[in-house]
Amino acid sequence: MEFKKYFTLSFDDGVEQDKTVIALMKQYGLKGTFNLNAGLFGHRPSFVNISRIPRDEICQVYEGFEIASHGYKHENFRMLSASKQEASIASDISALSVMTNSTILGHAYPYDAYTTTVEACLKELGIIYARRARGKGSFRFPDNPLNYAPTCWFNAKNVFQLIDDFVKAEPQDEDLLFMMWGHAFEMDYGLRKCPREQLERIFSRIAGHSDIVYCTNGEAFTVS
Repeated sequence: MEFKKYFTLSFDDGVEQDKTVIALMKQYGLKGTFNLNAGLFGHRPSFVNISRIPRDEICQVYEGFEIASHGYKHENFRMLSASKQEASIASDISALSVMTNSTILGHAYPYDAYTTTVEACLKELGIIYARRARGKGSFRFPDNPLNYAPTCWFNAKNVFQLIDDFVKAEPQDEDLLFMMWGHAFEMDYGLRKCPREQLERIFSRIAGHSDIVYCTNGEAFTVS
């Protein structure tokens, strides 16, 4: 049996900067998943300079990419009762499924707020993987896909070292997975830790390797 290497990207919140990220992903032949809050489309918070993509643009903007759930209104599940956690998850998955006419396979925990209640709800609703926020720095597929730590945040100090290690890695007895996550607004908001120029460096470094399968999060967990 031949083992493979999978690379995928995961971006949260459905913000206007996703359009820039998507253009770069297409330029470099990369694929990935965008985790959306169906109850916040078009919302612009008063305390930060972030605008979410309006509902009538969602299907066009994300065409060709996977959409996953991220809580109906990006709630912190640890602050909610079990019934409200379940309602947020179910509402988001239902709304996204109807809007995109597709089956929602994945989830990203808002605020990294994992709870066993949410995990059980996701499983019942047919979700096959759920991403945390804290990077684990390894390329192993998770034992529990519904409580999965990605490889790294795209602002991680060692992101280029991890990319180089992954490019050089040769799968021996299992498939390998590199999942990188972030928020597109981090390109131009706050401390500018990852401006567009650095994100493009990241993409150019990981792209174009014939032995890497570039895929969405859902594809990584269904075709591997």
